[in-house]
This record gives sequence, C-alpha cells and structure tokens, in this order.
Amino acid sequence: MPNFRALIAKPAFILTLVGIGALLPSFVLGPGATHSHLYNHMWTAHFGEQMAAGHLYERWLPNSFEGLGAPTFYFYPPLAYWVSGGLHALGLSVPQAINGAGLLLLIASGLTMHAWLSARDTYPLLGAILYMLAPYHLYNFHVRGALAEFAALVWLPLIALGIERLPHRRGLLLLALSYGALIITHLPLAVLTGVFLIGPLMLRRIWHEPTALLPGAAAGVIALGLSAFFLLPAATLQDHISTVLLWGPGYRATDWSIYNTNFTMFTGPALALIVLARPARSFWTVLTVIGALAAVRLLPFVWDIPLLNKAQFPWRMMGIVEFTAITALLSCQLHRIRLFLGAGAALLIFAYGLMASRAMDALHHPVDYALIDRIKPDAPEYLPRGFDTSLVEKEYRWTDVQKFRALPRGNEIRVGTAGRVTVHQADFPIWRVMQDGSPVPHQGPLISFDAQPGIYRIERVAIWQEKVGLAISMMAALLLGLTQFSRRGARSIAEPQSATSEGTRLQRA
Repeated sequence: MPNFRALIAKPAFILTLVGIGALLPSFVLGPGATHSHLYNHMWTAHFGEQMAAGHLYERWLPNSFEGLGAPTFYFYPPLAYWVSGGLHALGLSVPQAINGAGLLLLIASGLTMHAWLSARDTYPLLGAILYMLAPYHLYNFHVRGALAEFAALVWLPLIALGIERLPHRRGLLLLALSYGALIITHLPLAVLTGVFLIGPLMLRRIWHEPTALLPGAAAGVIALGLSAFFLLPAATLQDHISTVLLWGPGYRATDWSIYNTNFTMFTGPALALIVLARPARSFWTVLTVIGALAAVRLLPFVWDIPLLNKAQFPWRMMGIVEFTAITALLSCQLHRIRLFLGAGAALLIFAYGLMASRAMDALHHPVDYALIDRIKPDAPEYLPRGFDTSLVEKEYRWTDVQKFRALPRGNEIRVGTAGRVTVHQADFPIWRVMQDGSPVPHQGPLISFDAQPGIYRIERVAIWQEKVGLAISMMAALLLGLTQFSRRGARSIAEPQSATSEGTRLQRA
C-alpha cells in the first residue's frame, strides 16, 4: 500500500491519468474526421511500414497519388510521425498508433511544463495540468488533427528552461536540443517561437546576464546544424514541387482575421489568456498580450512580414500564448490565481464548449479509410512542379489522377517503339533514367523521356542536399558534445562565479 500511495503521488502518474482523460473520446471512438485525418493516416502508415522494414527516415512516399509517389518528407518535419509510425511498426493499427502518439506527446508536454515550473518553484503540477488541458492544445488533436503541431508544444517549456540556464553549458545543451527538435517537429511554429518567445527571452536573459549572449547564439547555430539533415533539403528543393498550392488563398496568415467565422474558436481563448496573465503584471504578461493580439490579427503589420505570413495561420500563436499565460498566472500568489481563474472561466467555457462540439462532429463523421488506402490522396503541394493543378479539388484538396492510370509503371520500362515515353512516376531530383548504364535526359512533371526500343531503368540516387545536410548535422552533434565534455569547451563558455548552481531555483518573473 505505501508503494501504491507513492506511485499515485508522482507527477508522471497523475499527468498520465490527465492525458488518458483528455484523449478518452478519441480512444473510444477513433481519431475521427479531423482537418488532417487523411495525412495522419497516410503518413503514420508510411512511417510504420518503412520503420518495420528497417528504414528510419524514408522521405519519398511511393504510394501517394495512386502510386505516382511524393517527396512529402523532404519538406515535412518527421518527428511526430517517428512516434506514431514507430507505434504502428510495433503492431498497433494506424488509428491506435495515432491515438497512442497523441497520448505520449500530451504526457510529454505535461512533464516538460512540470520541469519548467519546478525550476521556477511555481505550482508545477497545477501548471502542467493546465498546459495539457489548454483549449488550443486539445483543439490541435481533437479537431485540427495537427499531430506535428500538437507534438511541437512539448518543446516550448524546455526552450525557455534552456535560456534561463544560460550561460551554463547545460543551458546551451538544453536550448540547442529542444529548438533543434522543434525545427524537425513543426517548422512554422519553430519560426514563430524564434520571433515571439526565444527572441524576447534571450534579450531579457542577456540584460540580466550579458555572458549568456555567446552560448545562446552558439545554441541557435547548433540547433540549426542538428536539424540540417531535414532543413537543408526542405529549403533548397522548393522549386521541384507545387508550392503555389502551399501559399495559395486561405494559406497565408494575412487571409485571416477576427471577421472570419473560423476565428470564433480562437478569439475567446485569446482574451481569456490575457485575463489570466494580467495579475502577474510581469514580462510574461507582456508576452501573453502581444502573442494573443497577434494570434487574432489585432497586432498591426506583424503578419505582413513575408516570413511570418508563411506561417499560414496566425492562430498557430495560440500554443505559445497558452505557455506564456500559464507561466504568468502561476507566478502569482495562490489567492490571486484562484481569483483570475474564475474571471477567465466564462471566456474559457465558451471556447471549451465550441471545441467539444466540433470534436464530437469530427468523431462521429464517417471516414472512408478503404478509399484512402486505395487512392492515397497526399497533400497536393507535394505534387511535382508543372503538374496540372486544375486536377486538385478545391474544398478538400484531393487530386484526380485517373487519367494517368494507364501509364507504364515500375522501375524497369520495356520500350518496343521509338517515341516519347511517360512513366507513372512523379519527377523529382532523386530519380534518373538509365539505359545500358548511361543516363537518359528526362523531364517532368511525370518522368518523361525520348526512347528507342530497349529496356530503361528508373533509379534512385542520393542528392547532395541529403549528404551535406547529414554531414552538417553530424558535425553539429560533435560540436555540441565538445561543448559539454571537453575542458577546452567548458572554458569557452563563461560561467561567472556568482552564477547560481544547477540545483538553485530560477527566479520568478
């Protein structure tokens, strides 16, 4: 009995129960027809099959678009699907793997928030539960089905904790690893985090401790280096896909405002978070107000910045705002927390009610998984450059590829008559056409070449972006190791004698 009591008193056990309760509807009824259920199903199945076959990171999806294939994970970060795909590879069905990944990621976000608030000595268990149950956090899973963005919220508390621990070497390590992990989890949120969280936190930290500048900058460079195996191909191969669909109408931050009906879900929580953060009257309150106003496009000119406009949806800020608001609220005395929790409750009740309604609609909406498994309708922005985008359906963005079904398939093409040959294979720089050991010029959007009678082979090649990106990531990992374990590296990072020890609690602010 004492051992059981000790177990149930542990934060990890409590947060696990919270996570199970929060995701119970999805466990009972299935992930449902969320906004991204199609991609979660497709991509989890792909990673599971590849991981079971021993391929940890297969970027090319051979079955997409009825077998045309797609370079999806040359551009989309892999970390969330390593989790769901890994569970699928272990034997779970695809829906079970998605739910299992959601549970693991939700618990992980609670644990990282607990670590952050424990360092500040500000009600860590309460804060971890609030973070896990925050409206946008759950909306991401139950309604949007944004598994990668849902996973990205794991890293925000660790990023903040890493910055607060600078200039110590462990601060550099934590910041580099957590921001590098965020980049390979969700790139738009990584950009927003850099601008709205890391930037202000670093300026504040440097103001209090100027020696934090160099290790903070080093952590940023190493984070980019660690993620280069993904980031370099994603940044340099954009010209080979249909990016016009990625930044089309409705997929730019400036296309949204509080006058859009879809913004109803975010306006209430944004105002509630401002109310909750107000009693702290601190740096964290300022971050919350700025972030919340930006999330509902009430902050002028912010989303006109080209890089931020490519975040697609301004409400992506809500994950950051929930983190800063909870941090602000829990830096107050308990009686003030109770007061303002009550004050913000009315706004939150409306948000939770609307979210629950939409979540139940998604859970009860029928999904034709047999159709999805048969035609594999991947994200159309990953179609090859020059593809006829009129074949992409406007509302649900499914692509009609029926007219290509009769094209020859496979890695070996036998040609009996001279002429132009088009293969049932999307073009991308990783493919080359070979005959008798010599390359044959080809063009896209589907692999097409002039042929004489004979046998032609479609071969895969490793492109320089993959090789260089992996090499950079390996060098960044080596450099990070040197900063932690070599004496020379230790001396290169200023650690003033007056700095607090590792075990000292961070100051509230």
